[in-house]
Amino acid sequence: MGSTLIKGGTVVNADAAVRADVLIRDGVVAALGTGTDDWSADRVIDAEGMLVMPGGIDAHTHLEYPIDGFTTRTADDFHTGTVAAAHGGTTTVLDFVKKEPERSLLDTYRSRRDVAAAKAVVDFGLHAIVPPREQQPDVLDDLRKLAGEGATSWKFFMAYPGTQMVDDGELLEGFELALEHGVLPMVHAENGHMIARETQRLLADGRTAEVFHATAHGHDAEAEAVHRAVVLAESVGAPLYVVHVSSAAAADEISRARAAGARVWGETCPQYLAVAYEDYAELGEKAAAYLCSPPIRERGNQEGLWRSLVTGAMSTVATDHAGFCLHQPEDLPPQKLRSPGYFPKVPNGVPGIEDRLMVLWETGVASGRFDACRFVDLVSTRPAKLFGMFPHKGAVAVGADADLLVWDPAADHVITAAGSHMRTDYNLYEGMRVTGRPVRVFSRGEQLVGPDGSFDGAVGRGRFLTRGKPQLH
Repeated sequence: MGSTLIKGGTVVNADAAVRADVLIRDGVVAALGTGTDDWSADRVIDAEGMLVMPGGIDAHTHLEYPIDGFTTRTADDFHTGTVAAAHGGTTTVLDFVKKEPERSLLDTYRSRRDVAAAKAVVDFGLHAIVPPREQQPDVLDDLRKLAGEGATSWKFFMAYPGTQMVDDGELLEGFELALEHGVLPMVHAENGHMIARETQRLLADGRTAEVFHATAHGHDAEAEAVHRAVVLAESVGAPLYVVHVSSAAAADEISRARAAGARVWGETCPQYLAVAYEDYAELGEKAAAYLCSPPIRERGNQEGLWRSLVTGAMSTVATDHAGFCLHQPEDLPPQKLRSPGYFPKVPNGVPGIEDRLMVLWETGVASGRFDACRFVDLVSTRPAKLFGMFPHKGAVAVGADADLLVWDPAADHVITAAGSHMRTDYNLYEGMRVTGRPVRVFSRGEQLVGPDGSFDGAVGRGRFLTRGKPQLH
């Protein structure tokens, strides 16, 4: 693929930002340094005034993800979703495997890996979702095998009773097995029974409109589940990763646990930081565009989440990208507006895989909440460590994959659905003006995105990542 020299930029890693040139050869960072006039390369890129950062790692995506008993799926597939990711500066995605009916988790995992490999344009890994015991009594055998196939993270649902929720006994059993095999267990932490009870109460009262979804998914249901998951993990000595934390009360549970020495890490998402309940409370049926679980909460809740990011109580920012269209795509059944006025039937999920870095830079770095190094840690370095990809991913370092962003901190950009590469027909951040964006995106030394927005990445060039054990320090 030739060699590339990125000259004159400031290299930003999680621990420091230094002026340095970056030499890329054979898909990896071959050298870092200054005063490098004697370095030769096939191509030289002037990065004066720019930042050079490791590519983003989105540890929580749902591409062509099945819902409704596998009768439909999210709008973006592994091709459109990873193209959008690359345009936004994300060069690695970690997606999920949900066991198919009449098929084992292991077989489903291998099939989904092959589907993704044929389409993805950036590197990818897969988390395994652990089904309830009644769906596959021998699932622990599959989990042992999956640990050896690079699935070193397993997700457990504490929500959705009757379909995906596992009970406390299954959590304990799964956490213990994860500890034995060097796997990081993940939890969707909402108390499913509390939500189901509140949902039935709302429906009985005739409060079925889309906005009541947030009422059904209370702060207490999320905080309780986080507390319980931490206690259960601690009881067997397992580490724990809590996905998509939306409530400041839940973030406080993680903060207290970490302060007491618990090995727990929390993830939040841009939609919880930059969008609020007040933005959709009066939209009627179009509020469906904002529905996800846990929900996008009140604006007053956001400061608690920001505090957890600034103090380090929260460790990563991912998207939980699960894009559905408001209106029906030609090749998929009806999506967000298929049952107007009835929130239980609205598919849960929002888009964001392309916007994550720009939104977090604008609201986190440009606003003065934290610096560029903390930004890199949240969106790249910490996910790489927790999910067994560091030091090949997550750092601009000699020997690391040349997954690199040339980031213009002064670039002005307005986010719109029309200008997006995601397949959804709306954008949560419509009209948001951001300062700072990637102007070049490299994946293993190949430039995928150029300064004019051009894209050059072959379908299926993304590599499956056989991940190692989590680095928890």
